[in-house]
Amino acid sequence: MAKNEIKEAPKSKKNHYHNPTEAWWGKLVVWLLLLGMVGAIIIGFIVAITSGNA
Repeated sequence: MAKNEIKEAPKSKKNHYHNPTEAWWGKLVVWLLLLGMVGAIIIGFIVAITSGNA
């Protein structure tokens, strides 16, 4: 005797969260933040040296 089974179609899993660093704009934002922080430290150090506070 054969069993009649109804197979459900596999549901596509929708992810609502996308990792921003996997997209080009996310990588751009991360690099701009890193370069901005490093640049601020370097500029702050140069200003401190020129003003005589370091």
